[in-house]
Parts: sequence; C-alpha cells; structure tokens
Amino acid sequence: MNWSTMKKRFLGICLFLLSTLWSMAQGVFFKVPIQITDPAADNHSARIAVQDQKVCFAWEEENKGVQFTWYDLGTQTMQSFNLIGQLGSRPVFCHSGRKLYLLWNDQQGNIQYALLTGGQVGKPVVLANSQSFQILSATGTEDRMVICVTNPNKKNVSVLLAHEAAEEGLVLDRNFEVPKLKSIEYCSAVAGASGTVKLFWKEQKRKSLLSASFKLDEKPAGSPSISTISTEVFQVAEIVPLNDPDHQLMLWKRNDKENKWYYGLISQGALTDEHAILPYSEKNVVAPAVDKDVKGNFYIGATGLNKQFVLDSFSIYNPMHWITDFILPKKGSLTLKDIVIPGSHDAGMSILNAAGGKNMGIINECNTLTQIKNIDGQLRSGIRMFDLRLDLYKGELYTKHAPSNCMEDAIAGGYGEKLSSVLQSVKRFLKDNPKEFVILSFCHFCDRHIPVVQQADSIVQGLGKDLLFAEKEKSIKDITLNELSGRVLVTFEDYSFPEKNILLNTLNGKSTSPVNYKRAYAASNELNKLLAAQDSFFTALKDSLHHSDLVRLDWQLTEAGQEAAFICSEFQSPKSNPLIDGAKLLVNSIKKNKSIIELARIGNQVLVEKVNGWISKGIINTTSRPNILYVDVSGNWITDYCMFLNAQPVYNR
Repeated sequence: MNWSTMKKRFLGICLFLLSTLWSMAQGVFFKVPIQITDPAADNHSARIAVQDQKVCFAWEEENKGVQFTWYDLGTQTMQSFNLIGQLGSRPVFCHSGRKLYLLWNDQQGNIQYALLTGGQVGKPVVLANSQSFQILSATGTEDRMVICVTNPNKKNVSVLLAHEAAEEGLVLDRNFEVPKLKSIEYCSAVAGASGTVKLFWKEQKRKSLLSASFKLDEKPAGSPSISTISTEVFQVAEIVPLNDPDHQLMLWKRNDKENKWYYGLISQGALTDEHAILPYSEKNVVAPAVDKDVKGNFYIGATGLNKQFVLDSFSIYNPMHWITDFILPKKGSLTLKDIVIPGSHDAGMSILNAAGGKNMGIINECNTLTQIKNIDGQLRSGIRMFDLRLDLYKGELYTKHAPSNCMEDAIAGGYGEKLSSVLQSVKRFLKDNPKEFVILSFCHFCDRHIPVVQQADSIVQGLGKDLLFAEKEKSIKDITLNELSGRVLVTFEDYSFPEKNILLNTLNGKSTSPVNYKRAYAASNELNKLLAAQDSFFTALKDSLHHSDLVRLDWQLTEAGQEAAFICSEFQSPKSNPLIDGAKLLVNSIKKNKSIIELARIGNQVLVEKVNGWISKGIINTTSRPNILYVDVSGNWITDYCMFLNAQPVYNR
C-alpha cells in the first residue's frame, strides 16, 4: 500500500468517526416564541425567510396575487404589505449564495422571481424557458439554484438547474426528469456534499416519505436508488438542512386527526426514533415554515389562533455537554433543586440479554425493554439521571426489569446491560466530557443473591472512588452544580454507605435523607390516569417541599401485575397450555395491548404540551417545579425540552 492510499484511508476513517460522533450529538434548543400580527390572517399560508435580521413574509392572497412584507427582529415592527405580481402557485423562498430570491408561478404558468435585499424587493422577472413547470420548492448551492417542479399534465417531477449571470439574472442551465416520481404532493431538494442534491418527496395517498440522491452534473441513468425515511407521514411542512450535508430537520404531521406538528432529525438518511412535538404547535393551524440566518439560528413561523403569527427560533447544540455549555456558566453556584434534568427509567433495559422469573417463556423485548438506546447512547443524548436495578445472572451483575426485587419471585423478568458495561460507559463519558455530571440511582436490590454491600463495592470498583461525589455530609440542597461537575453522584434507595461515597435516597413524603425523590407513580397503561396522577401531584405540592426533595416527574405508562406477563407474548405457550394460551389471547384482544416502548411513545407525545399547560396555569411554578423528567424511551427529545424549560422564568429567579 502506497503513502497516498494510506492517507486516503486514514482520512476516510477520520471523516467516518466524525460523522458518527456528530450523528449522535445533535439537539434542538427552542427559544421562547414571539407573537406578531398575522400577515396572512385571511388564508394562513405565509412563507418565511431571514435576511439581515429581518424576517421576510410572502403569501398568496386570492384574487390579488403575491403579497410580501418584512418584520424587523430588532425593532419588532412590520412594514406595509406589498403586492409583487399575479399568482398561479404558492410562493417559495430560496437562498442562493449570499442572495435571497422569492419565486412563484404566474397565471400564464411561467416561473417568476424577485431579488430581495436591504428590506426591498426587486422587479419581478420571468425565468426563461420555465413555462409549464409548476414550482414545488427551491434550494441553493454555492453557485446554483436547484428548483423542484412538477408538470401538471404529466404529473411527473423534474429538477431545474439555474445560475446567476451578471447581467441576465437567473439563467436556466438544464432540467432533468426524475424517473418514477409521479403524483407528488410534496417534494423538496436539499444540497448535499460533492455536487449532489437530495430529493425528499411524498406521494399522494401514501404515508411514506422517500428520498434519493443525484449528482447535479450528471443526468440520472435509470431509476434512482430510493430509500424510505419514514412510513408515518400525513403531511410534510419542511425539511431543513442543518450544519452538515448528512443531517436534516423535518417538521411533519403524523396523521390527520390531531393538529400536532412534530420535529425529528434525519441522520444518514433515516429519521431518528425520537421525534417530539414542536413546542407551542398545538395552537398552529397550518404547516410551519423554517429558515436559517447567516449565524446558524433557525426561525419557525406558523399561523396560530386569533390571527396571531407565532415566530419561534431554535439553534442546534451538542447534548453531550449541554450542562457544561448552558448550565454551569450561569447556574454553577445553584443546586439540582434549581434546574431540571432528563432522567431514564429502568435505564439499563435497552437490550434483553436473558429472561428470568417463574415463566421465562412469556418474556421478550416487547414486554421488557423500556429504552431504545444503551447507557452510552443515553449519555450522549444528554440524559443525566439513571434509574438502575441490579441482580445476579451467571455470576455477574446485570441491570434488570422485574416486578419483584429477586428475579425468582417475579412472574417474569429480564436482564439488560451488564453493570460493568454501564460503569465503563459512564467513566468513558466523563473522561471525554470532564465538566458534566451523572446521577446513578440504584434500587430494588436482591440482597439474598448478593449482599447489597458487595453490590456497592462492585460499583465503587467499576467507577473508581475518585470519580464519586465525596461530600457525604451534605444534603442535596447544599451541593452546588459546580461541586457536582465531573463527578458521579451514586445513591442507593434505603441503603447508605457514606464510607464508600454512596448516599441514601428515599421516596418519602418527608425525609431527612441526603436525597429524597418526591413523585407520583400512576402504575397504569391508561394515559388519562397518568395525567390525572401528575396533575393531582403538582397541585398538592405547593409549599410542601423539604430541603432534601428532588421533584421527579414520573412519566411512564406500564402494564401492572400479572397482566404484564401476557403483553406481546406468542399465543402458544412453551408447553401448549390451553388455559394460558386463551388468557394471553383474551388479554391482548380486549386491551389492544402495546409494548412498553409503544406505550411510552403515546405518553411522551403529550408530555411537552401538558407540562407547558401546567406552567401556564400556575400548577407548576417556582415552588413546585420538577427537577427530573423521568421517562421511558429517553433521548435527545427530552434533553431538548429540559434545555427549553431551564431558560423559562419558572427556573430562573
């Protein structure tokens, strides 16, 4: 192998590692939205773009044409509306190089465009040779504009490539038809790497979002290689490129029954399984529009109720060190009681290594797993509090999920990650992110399998005593975030080993222990019962908190007792017991049972909306606010929301 080949391979490995790290380390930090008078109050179809600290609005108005105005972010004032020209389709914005264009179809079917600059709009110009192409979307590369169009007669999709000539304006270079793209209701182009463009599209009457890549300088040969991004899409609002070619943000509706808009990251051509509701989207009645300014800040605009336009903004952050970047600089002298962090319930159960209990044959991933990422992945996603339960399996300590402390007492249960793997992940993470902190809370001990003190020794040995938080005489109200920085706070429920730097935690109404988790657990698979339990809990909190209390929002939907044993089990038992088979079939048929992961997603979809509602009603306030959002299927989405909450008045004195 020659030196040139070695360098190329080394560079390829480095780029792969960087892209892998980046794909695991992106979060969305939403800011508090502002509400302005809706410039499209009559038709709710405004598009937005950002240029020079001004938000440009364009919309179609029936019998009038393309309306246009600017909103100044500095002065928070709106200019008068301007009529640009006649309209035959919805207008779209496009950044090309450092210029901003507005494009639309006129009534003759031509594509027209106008250059926008300095709060002014240029004279509309017809793009030559563009007649009969109906514009869907447009995106810019460094030197070209890529326009997605459809032919209303053929119903096919084509891509137009244009460049800017010094005196002629936009000049159409060529166009090519994309094979097999017909009957499209959404199509968007995103600039990729090395002269490529990615197309995302959704066909009419289908719920799949598809994608394919094309080289701009080559005509597609044959049918493109198509990948499926998601099969759960009713309507797409936007697909927005982020800070590198392999990552995009998608805003979409999952179905037509709920007026909710979701956001999710498309990473390496796949939608990450952490989509969450767009904050404040429950009042938005139309598809939101997104644009990015030159500083990398994103803006989301959507028409809300009462003729108000909600203008939100967000930025991309790295959840691997969100405490370091956003919490410690301003709140390092405060405590855990002053902030909110994401927590993971049954955190070690992203994998089922073995079944346990009295009826192991009915255990599978469906009724045992609570997480989709392992501890390493959760740490990288920003999770900072981990609920862990241990038991002995084949001579080693594993995390577990079981309704009893000791596995043989359980109807059924499962073993997840090895404890040694968990501890190595934590050590490695804090080595790479030395100012973050991690809370490991252990509970549900089986003392007769292995004494609790030996479990404590295994943890201390695995982490190293120097990594453990050592101020054992302090209560949680006296431990500052700066003191926690770079350390692991280990707590044992109902056990204390101060000489090993392991603190006692309790789950009592009032406690003198160093850490007391104050919470309400619904113990139900019914969403209404979960919401009622949390509503009652926070309503009753008021001024009843004590110095060692950490308020925990326990947000789990779960099957209880023996019923859990039948969920997702095969209808034929290992011994073909007709009684058990019938019971399984009956329970699954009547209850329409779902896996723990599916139940979690149902609950997680309303968490943001409900907590925001409790804050607006004053049920959650500065004296009764959660310090831990404790969820199944934890990931970037819950860290995003904690970031959002920590910036709100309820968490700031």
